Amino acid sequence: MLHMYILVVRLRCLDQENFRAWQSQLVDHFFHEAETKMELTHDVTSKALRQRYLKDLFVQWRGLMLAYDEGLVKGDAVLASALWRNLFKHGEDVDMRVLAAIVSWMRLSLKNLDQMEDEVYVTNAASAFKWPAKSELTLVDRPTRALKGIYGEAGKEKVSPATK
Repeated sequence: MLHMYILVVRLRCLDQENFRAWQSQLVDHFFHEAETKMELTHDVTSKALRQRYLKDLFVQWRGLMLAYDEGLVKGDAVLASALWRNLFKHGEDVDMRVLAAIVSWMRLSLKNLDQMEDEVYVTNAASAFKWPAKSELTLVDRPTRALKGIYGEAGKEKVSPATK
C-alpha cells in the first residue's frame, strides 16, 4: 500500500476531475487484485468473508492515508512513526536505520514524481520507484554537520576543555 499511497499523493496534483478518476481506478484495481489473491492464493472461498476482509483493508487504507499525510506535513519523526505502525506493525525489533531509509526513500520518490509532467506521470510513474529504499542507507549513515561537531570525523565524542 505504500507505493499506492505515494502514487495517490502525486495524483492530487492533477485537476480535481482527473484526480478523482485516476484515484478511483487505482484503488479499485488494488482491491480487485486483493480479492483475487484472497481467493486464489489464500483459498478464501466465502464471498462474505472476503468482503469482510476487504472492508477491514479499506479501513486500514483510510487510516494509513491519514497517518502518512500527517507525517508528510509534521515531519520525519511523525512519518517514521506512521510507517512503524502501518508497515512494521508496531514491531519492537525494527531496525531504525531501515525505518529512516524508508522515510528518506518516500520523500525522494515523492520528489521524483513531483518533478514529472502530468502526461509523463500517468504513463511512466513506475520509473520513480527504480531507486531501492536500501540505497538510502548511505544517506542515513552519513553524520550531519551537527553530529560531526560533537563527535568529529572518527565518530568519537570530542572532549571539551570545560570537561577536562
